[in-house]
Amino acid sequence: MRFLEEENKLLMDVLKSRISKARETLDKYGDAWLVLSIGTGDSNIDYLLGVHAHGLMGALLFHDELHVFVGRLERSFIQHLEEEGLITETHVFYGYSEFESKLRSVLRECSGKRILANFSSLELYPHASSLSYSVASRLKHLAESYEIDIRPSGRFVYELRQKKTPEELAVLEKSVSIAITILDSIIEDSVIRPGITEREIAARMYGELYKYGDPAFEIIVASGPNTANPHHITSKRKIRNNDAVYIDFGIKYLTMCSDITRFFVVGRASKEIRDAYEAVFEAQNRSIETLRVGIPFSEPDKVAREVFKEMGYDPEKHFIHSLGHALGVDVHDVGPPFSRRIEKKMIPENVAYTVEPALYFEGEFGIRLEDDVIIAKKTVKRLAKSPEEPICL
Repeated sequence: MRFLEEENKLLMDVLKSRISKARETLDKYGDAWLVLSIGTGDSNIDYLLGVHAHGLMGALLFHDELHVFVGRLERSFIQHLEEEGLITETHVFYGYSEFESKLRSVLRECSGKRILANFSSLELYPHASSLSYSVASRLKHLAESYEIDIRPSGRFVYELRQKKTPEELAVLEKSVSIAITILDSIIEDSVIRPGITEREIAARMYGELYKYGDPAFEIIVASGPNTANPHHITSKRKIRNNDAVYIDFGIKYLTMCSDITRFFVVGRASKEIRDAYEAVFEAQNRSIETLRVGIPFSEPDKVAREVFKEMGYDPEKHFIHSLGHALGVDVHDVGPPFSRRIEKKMIPENVAYTVEPALYFEGEFGIRLEDDVIIAKKTVKRLAKSPEEPICL
């Protein structure tokens, strides 16, 4: 019970920090922010309310009020917010017609106001573009009826979610710690061994993961030549002696996603694997050493590629993705990737990222090492550290 109470307090601290930050950011953009999640369509519901909706759910945040629209079947989802007094009014509905009626009753009082909604450009602001054309059109019609100025929320959501609050970063650190604990238990229990399938390893990991939270994304377990595929779909292939294996997974803990990749050899690592691993390990460390506020997002990626060249590998051929991505409520959260193509944008403070250099040799094997970092104003905090040599089991 005490553990549940501590987690609830942590989650409340995160949600309060986000709501406060949203209201401060809203001062620059409008009078209210409307988030509508059709099923699991908009992670901004997770961001504001701390829940992953299954049906239709909405939130309308003003500078001094928070209205929540929730289906009768999911009424209990927001009980934690009501108990903390964070919701001004809860509007319970059953079916879309009743939802729209409840929404109308609130919008009717908003004449002359600027309301932001998530129908932004998918190319520019994907985290604020969840509404379909038909729903966005219906909203615009309602706005016209009540003389409301409804606008896309892209720039607002981008500014709001790119930089994390201290409370969010503390939970992310805990999320990474849990992920490492799960990996350690998999190793200690000799789960990765000859004869077991990739899917059986993933199943065991899901079992451990659900003790703490939810999957941040679908777990990837790759073995043998499958490791040369960065986005391998976990299969029924059985692990063999001297196979290379990588596991890429993360946990969504109190709404914050971690993302870790570790590389193993089931048996003895060949010289080819050891040499490639050394290069990936060096590329990861050198690129992390480069990180700081104010440098271009392209710089750490370029550093990793230079390391590969120095060590005799062709990054154009064997390192086929960017160095890392933003972390947060989504495992690929708001913010540019660490990519050599992002030269004009500079790294701000209080952001969280993965650092995942890799080398892939088609038809043979691939090695990826992924750790998570927090970039603060004057420091870079590494939340996990890949082992210096391949983990041989």
